[in-house]
Amino acid sequence: FPSDKASGFKTRIPIHRDVLSQIAMPTHERPAGVSSIELFFDLVFVFVITQITQLVEHAHGTMDFFRALLVLIPIWWMYAGYAWLTNIAEASVRMRLVLIAAMAGFLVMAIVIPSVFGAGALTFGITYLVIVVIHLGAFALESKEVPAKAILGIAPFNLGASALLIGAAFAGEQWATAMFLLASLLFVGATIFRRERPFTLNAHHFAERHGLVILIVLGESVIAIALGAIGSDHSVRGQWIVGVVLSLVLVASMWWNYFDREDKRAADRLVAAPPEKRARMGLLGYWYAHLALIAGIIFVAAGIRQLLEGHEGMGLLAGGMVLFMLGDVFFRWVMGMSPITVRLLGAAIAASLGGIGSHWGAFASLAAIAAVAIAVIAV
Repeated sequence: FPSDKASGFKTRIPIHRDVLSQIAMPTHERPAGVSSIELFFDLVFVFVITQITQLVEHAHGTMDFFRALLVLIPIWWMYAGYAWLTNIAEASVRMRLVLIAAMAGFLVMAIVIPSVFGAGALTFGITYLVIVVIHLGAFALESKEVPAKAILGIAPFNLGASALLIGAAFAGEQWATAMFLLASLLFVGATIFRRERPFTLNAHHFAERHGLVILIVLGESVIAIALGAIGSDHSVRGQWIVGVVLSLVLVASMWWNYFDREDKRAADRLVAAPPEKRARMGLLGYWYAHLALIAGIIFVAAGIRQLLEGHEGMGLLAGGMVLFMLGDVFFRWVMGMSPITVRLLGAAIAASLGGIGSHWGAFASLAAIAAVAIAVIAV
């Protein structure tokens, strides 16, 4: 600081070394929390998950389950795309307006999910295109750390998926399913061609944001418990309460499997990784692995509701737990964490229970799957 000419003394203000390191640190390296506008944006995803859960509940065969997954994939791709956007863009007034506009698009798209292979197909496709265009424009305008070529590299895949989803509205049901599949394969193509490579990631924010998404999806499963209990036969005194408690134990065990230090360990691995490797770890660990985790929770939620309403739901319940465990395995493998074997064993046991427990009652089914999840935690 300049000296005080009158006194001859220099003015010195002590600054902690951590503050200096934060000033010198690039934006994508600084620890950052999730903003309130992002949490507000996440609320729309609750309704998206509810609608996809409805698709799963009303499925009549393997193809219907597959279609529900094909609806989830493009939505999750763009939803995660906005997480990448807010990860490196400041939460300015303009960004708030961008996210609110995108929220409107996701909300409209969620409303037509039940008729996405029918009357709502065109609305779904056009709304998806709007969400993609807003995302690309916001990335180009708001991001100061990502070069323009990164945006141009991902644009053809996102716009191509939008075109396929719009085209699905003018095709028959089978062709519409094929177009949804091709749209999903475009995202795989973006992964193969490493289109995420030029992007930077703020590791702290990225891990926290995806952890909150898992909390949101688990919250939707709690809603499924309540709705299943409402639709159950309350004339049998006390039994529906047992079902609700067992269901909550199951959902709590899934929460425990993910949040028992695993989320923090994964964040630490992401922080420790070189910046050029973070984007790859982020895509594989937090998009692909979390897609399986989310799909698993959706299937479990649908199975819980069917069981509590007196229907056969063991297949959904077991299948959901298998997806959840396998997603957890892949997540741990990408992030370089262990143990993995016990979760593979848990997935195998859950799959076997789905085969032999198809005629079990609701209580036995819920207790058996919850026991698998709790055993994995214990081990």
